Amino acid sequence: MLIDATDLEDGQEVTADICIVGGGLAGLGLASAFLGSEVRVAVLESGYLGPSAEADRLSEGEITAHPYFPLSEAAPRRLGGAAEVWGGWCRPFEAVDFEASYNGWTGWPIRAADLEPYYRLSVDFLEMSDRGFTGRDWADGLPALYRHIQDESSLRIGVWQESPLAPLSKSWAGRLRESHNLTTYLGATALHLEMGSGEAVAGISAAAADGKRFTVRARHFVLAGGALGTVRLMLASDSRSEEGIGNRHGMVGRFFAEHPHVVAGRIALSSEAKRRRPRFPAIDSGLGGLRARIEMERPRAGIRAGIHLDEDVRRREGLLNVIAHLRPPSVEPPQCALEFFREVRHRNIGKALRLVPELVRNLPAVLGVVYRRLLKRPRQLELYVQVETSPNPDSRIVLSDEKDEFGMPRADLQWRIDPADKENLQRTLQRMGDQLSALGLGSLELEPWVTAPGDVWSDEAFGGLHMMGATRMSVDPEDGVVDSDGRVHGVDNLWIAGSSVFPTYGAANPGMTIVATALRTAERIGQKLTGS
Repeated sequence: MLIDATDLEDGQEVTADICIVGGGLAGLGLASAFLGSEVRVAVLESGYLGPSAEADRLSEGEITAHPYFPLSEAAPRRLGGAAEVWGGWCRPFEAVDFEASYNGWTGWPIRAADLEPYYRLSVDFLEMSDRGFTGRDWADGLPALYRHIQDESSLRIGVWQESPLAPLSKSWAGRLRESHNLTTYLGATALHLEMGSGEAVAGISAAAADGKRFTVRARHFVLAGGALGTVRLMLASDSRSEEGIGNRHGMVGRFFAEHPHVVAGRIALSSEAKRRRPRFPAIDSGLGGLRARIEMERPRAGIRAGIHLDEDVRRREGLLNVIAHLRPPSVEPPQCALEFFREVRHRNIGKALRLVPELVRNLPAVLGVVYRRLLKRPRQLELYVQVETSPNPDSRIVLSDEKDEFGMPRADLQWRIDPADKENLQRTLQRMGDQLSALGLGSLELEPWVTAPGDVWSDEAFGGLHMMGATRMSVDPEDGVVDSDGRVHGVDNLWIAGSSVFPTYGAANPGMTIVATALRTAERIGQKLTGS
């Protein structure tokens, strides 16, 4: 069922077996494990179907360290959450991502093999192919340049698949309406966790959009409101302890992380490469080069590819993960063009048609992008990277002095990157550059900021809207917030689902690992409910 929380009575009490705070990828992924069962699940979603400026304002907050996107854009409140605005590109973490620990801080308390069964389930949930996520798995669908790199060097090719579930609510709204055991309350904002006797949560105080207050009682509670929403709720629930819930060791909010997405270098294409056009068709002129460049932008198989170092190299040298995408020099298209093609890709034809007038008004700019990105043979290629950063306890989310419409403290995001991470990026790119040069492609020139001392990466926001960390997973309560199952240390029936539990961050988009870890946590909660 879908229920508008304004239809509830002021002071009403809702009961369920499981209460999930947040109707995004983590919350719905976890809820899917109980769909059609006898387990009664209540989902509290602060937003509605589709965007709501009023709901998004509840996510507004301060940004006081590295530049970042407005928090209302980074953490939109609507059914589907951030998965309403993502590109749908999915890839699992690599095995080595679960082994690494940095700066003396612990890494994952589970290994890739522990998560593998849930990765397989996440492929089904996200409605993707079970073909795999390596270049070898998709050799017949890779752009020609990536195929050559894969065949002739020790660099590895990673593949992203596009989930057709983007936007998430498009496929889930109907299932939720028809469900007999999942009740989703829209416009329902969780305000406070109420502790009962002992170390267990007794209920959640919540508010409807019209200001009515109600309470949810359940046997188990799951916080799936993203890093910002989860940290705010835990820290603001200070009726028993001024440090909030689950924060005995001061770890709630710490280790916030993002994947920097930025151009880090350029390959000046060599004359030698130009003479061997069949080997590098993406830099060729003529119709063959045009087709190859279109493939780089949008491969025939509907995948995306990137290059990364072999896992053994990373283990041996202690390198963080970096994935680089090769592309002609970037010329950003108008926003209306990005939105138009996203809606077409997701088959939202009505929304796409409404963007046509604005697209026509911006046609000269769109054609300019097409010429410079596709028609014109490039003299250089960019390395556009998405970068893993190391766990940093000083990168954190805290509460600000400002409050939202319901009187809840807003968030203050203090994203910080260890200066050593930039040195790590430089070492990784140099190894990639050596391999690409040996292939005859050309010489890599790093961007000046990469080699400059200090922690400056960019004066502008440069993340991927991949908000991770802040309630990290750990064995020891002194090192994190949740245990290996996602249960909050020291609280019997409180769980967290989502990328905020990641103790290290890999370089792949977090969506697939969000679903896999949420499904694993769902299984553990199910075992608690049945006593198995």
